[in-house]
Amino acid sequence: MKTIKPILLNIMLFHSIFTFGQDKNPLLSEIEKNKNKKIDSLISFNTDKNKLQYLAVLPSINYDFLDKTFNVGISLSNLSNFYQNKQRNKIELEKLKFQLIEKKENDLFELEKEYELIQDTYEVLKLELENTTLTKEIFNLKKAQYENNKITLEDWLNVQKNFQDRNLVILAKRKNLISKMKQFEVKIKSPCLKKELEYLSMNATNQ
Repeated sequence: MKTIKPILLNIMLFHSIFTFGQDKNPLLSEIEKNKNKKIDSLISFNTDKNKLQYLAVLPSINYDFLDKTFNVGISLSNLSNFYQNKQRNKIELEKLKFQLIEKKENDLFELEKEYELIQDTYEVLKLELENTTLTKEIFNLKKAQYENNKITLEDWLNVQKNFQDRNLVILAKRKNLISKMKQFEVKIKSPCLKKELEYLSMNATNQ
């Protein structure tokens, strides 16, 4: 079973990488590269640290002053422990590598979901903002109708309230989305939403 565990981990690792790599968002490529470098660095550090264990199996050398001879001793117990530790460390290193890559892929998956949600929310809000012109025209039409006594004061007040409520809702959505976009850019250290932020900023007063 000692040889099966690393093989299973490698199979799971390959499947995990292949599955995620099929539909990866290009936006996250640079983030993945940085995470891979950190993983490689950590694995390399642990590999180098394990290499020092060979010191435990170095033969002991003694000098007999009476016989004027050197004696070389090798501990079979140390050799056995070295081999067992080497196999265990190999398995643990494979497990660590799998866990790190799995975490990396989960992080990238969550970032991709967050980015897609931001984009979907932006597209919906953009449609609402583009519909502002029509809403204003309807508002002005109702205003003219009231001034010409074609609708009652109550109707006109309701029109004003609905218009103000709509603008307040869109304003709140816009501010909330801008905040989320900026937080996302800080998180991934990239101005990936610059175009969208500029559009929302330009339409801040066009309501």
